[in-house]
Amino acid sequence: MFGYVRVRKPELKIREYDCYKCYYCGLCRSLKRSYGISAELLLSYDLTFLTLLLSSVYDLKTRKYRSRCIVHPFRKQLRIESDADSYSSAMSVLLGYLHFDDDINDSKSIKASFGKLLFRRRAYSIEKEYPRQTDTLRKELSALHDLEKQGSHDIDALCSHFGNALGEIFVWRDDIFSRYLRQMGYFLGRFIYVMDAVDDWEKDRRNNEFNPYSDEASLKEVMEKAKPLMLKDISASADAFEMLPAVDNAEIIRNIIYAGVWNRFDKITEELNGSI
Repeated sequence: MFGYVRVRKPELKIREYDCYKCYYCGLCRSLKRSYGISAELLLSYDLTFLTLLLSSVYDLKTRKYRSRCIVHPFRKQLRIESDADSYSSAMSVLLGYLHFDDDINDSKSIKASFGKLLFRRRAYSIEKEYPRQTDTLRKELSALHDLEKQGSHDIDALCSHFGNALGEIFVWRDDIFSRYLRQMGYFLGRFIYVMDAVDDWEKDRRNNEFNPYSDEASLKEVMEKAKPLMLKDISASADAFEMLPAVDNAEIIRNIIYAGVWNRFDKITEELNGSI
């Protein structure tokens, strides 16, 4: 369900995109250092965004360095890390572990069973360190799973559960910023859930799998119905962001929440228009 929180590259300055990549590489190295090389498989742009956001809101000191990796064995890559990386790394592993759990419940996936076994010990240590996030994630994702099993088309209830889960992840510390960080994550989570439903509609229809828009007759109708809700939610997420004291890399963050999150939706729109 993740993968939509990315930059709109053509609208970024070169130095801004390079900075964004450095945060991505920094999170990759943090995952490896904290949870082993296999944890790099859980690297995502979504949690890179969280690192970038928290680093800016809390005005964290950053560390810049160069190092090689499996993907780039011959040329050292510039990386940027802050204290937020350890938190984003932990949330990456926790989300990955719970995702494996969900896949096992849905389809008895052998791949997911292996993933759960691989990350079990590391996930348990994270659950003990972050009980607030863990309890909320388990509660909300379980409620979401139950609604999907029932075949519910209550899109507001469905995306609210996912929004509550992501909203809790956005709250790193219980302080004066937590209110707006939680709101930002909540509405972004709602947006992501609907975007994922739009993106998966044709596949779910072919495979006879759950989709909240399964009653719609075409992908075009799905998008027409989903877009107003998506606009409302991402606007609310952006409003919450603007209440936060983010200065460093604020333009990269704005690029993502005002444009980048629409990358996949715009691509689907182009494909539909091209097929007409």
